[in-house]
Amino acid sequence: MISRLWYFVIAAIAGAAVAAAYVAQGTLDYRSAQSARESLRRDRAELELMLRTDARNRLDSLGPMAAHEEVRTALAAASNGRRGLDSAARTRLGNTLAQLNGQLQEGAAQLLFALDANGAIVAQLGGTTPPAGAGIGAFPVAERALRGYLTDDVLVYSDGQNPAIYRAAARPVVQGNRYVGAIVHCSEIGADLANRLSSRLGDVSLAFFFRGEITTVDADAPGVSRAELETGLAAALEAPELNERGHSEVVELPNDGVGVFVLAKGTARHAGAGYAIARTPAVLGSPMALFDAVPDAVMGSVNWLLVVAVPLVLALLGVLFFFLERDRPFSGFRKLAEAVGAGSAPHFDEAGVPARFRKIAHSINEALGRGGGGLAAPKAKADLDEILGQAGSSSSSPYFGFADGKEDAPKNDLFDAAPKPVLEPPGAELDDEPQPTTVAALPAGPPSVPPAATALPSTPKPPPPAPLMPESPFDDDDESGATMVAAVPDELIAASQTSPLERHYRQVYDDFIAMKHRLGEATVGLTYEKLLATLEKNANAIKSKHGVAEVRFKVYEKNGKAALKATPVK
Repeated sequence: MISRLWYFVIAAIAGAAVAAAYVAQGTLDYRSAQSARESLRRDRAELELMLRTDARNRLDSLGPMAAHEEVRTALAAASNGRRGLDSAARTRLGNTLAQLNGQLQEGAAQLLFALDANGAIVAQLGGTTPPAGAGIGAFPVAERALRGYLTDDVLVYSDGQNPAIYRAAARPVVQGNRYVGAIVHCSEIGADLANRLSSRLGDVSLAFFFRGEITTVDADAPGVSRAELETGLAAALEAPELNERGHSEVVELPNDGVGVFVLAKGTARHAGAGYAIARTPAVLGSPMALFDAVPDAVMGSVNWLLVVAVPLVLALLGVLFFFLERDRPFSGFRKLAEAVGAGSAPHFDEAGVPARFRKIAHSINEALGRGGGGLAAPKAKADLDEILGQAGSSSSSPYFGFADGKEDAPKNDLFDAAPKPVLEPPGAELDDEPQPTTVAALPAGPPSVPPAATALPSTPKPPPPAPLMPESPFDDDDESGATMVAAVPDELIAASQTSPLERHYRQVYDDFIAMKHRLGEATVGLTYEKLLATLEKNANAIKSKHGVAEVRFKVYEKNGKAALKATPVK
């Protein structure tokens, strides 16, 4: 019982360990996904701050350019003159702006405008040459700068070719005590900007979108592809919070990725321009990946001696319990069985047999008791037709044997089997067979009192005999005196009305039952009718086979069991 309980305990511990591994893996994956979501919200705030800081740096870098004497003079002249500057002055102003823009190095503008007080383009760096009189004063970033504000914006600008998205910074130009123009610094949003910003954020993928399409993706994006970002963008554009708040909630991307989509500040927002930030959580996938995710410092702090010792102790305890509950009792039972088999013990000592084998020992003892030292059939309710022989069968029952003058040496373990008859029919000779023994008919003798008188249908009932008068044990010489006759018992009268053959069968049944009781054998279900059918069957078979007139049966003990022997009578 302890070992079985131990198996359950070990199985429970193993199941708990497996469950703990899956729970730990699931918990880490869940925490990783939650951490990725929280990181995206921080990434969005940090990116906006970086863009503002970058815009402020660009505005500061425009200070020397807007304060340059040649720039201020040229823009003042362009704002005062009705015809503006001539081409030579525009060329000189352009050269000066190119020299100053080169000094910005990484912060140099891809598109630079010098505007007069009306917003007309006086000089331009980058892009195609604007037509005469063209201007960008209608752009909010330029309009606010002309009014004296330092401002930045994200705008979509097209010079007659494909439109592009720019981050713009504008600074007013002051000559004397009035604003004479503005310098607008534009930096195109592209792969360089995406790579630079994503490297500051960490393991993120940064992309820019315009009019529902991803236009630029960080070249070093860790595992989030353009197709996955476009799938997330389509879902974000359908959500109302993108236009209401200017940014989406965290969007699930294919392959366990998550992303957030943000519309640009300023006029570019109305054109559907913005940027996307995506992350891929570190998903373990299986409990075995826990060991790969554990840092070396943590693995070094594990008490491996305890990890090995605890399972080893549990295994040894299981082996011990198994030995105490199975191996040792079985070894003792085997020794007792070997002693019984060798004959040194007549039977099992059930008190000394282990409890788990006691029922087996009891069954074997019962079999030994029924078989007189040998194994016998189990003590189950057997079919009496099987024990006494099927009615109508030509073979004799194993309960019976023939009288051959050697009654003290029966041939069968349970009952005498019917051997070849030793009776020789008249006029016949048997090869190598002993001469038959002629047995005279047995006298009926005094009738026995059966438990119940049952007439045999196959034997005609003789007429009732005259009442028997028992002889008096005393001599009476007085013949003239009256003789008193005692009353005859009813059982004796009933017995006197049966045939000698039936009385013989009754006597055999009574002797057979008495012998079984004396030998401690079971008699449940063994009725007179069952035995009678078997006796008649065997008697008829012997009569027809050997030509005898009568068969008598005798009860005797054979190997500690009750047995029947058939004796043919000529």
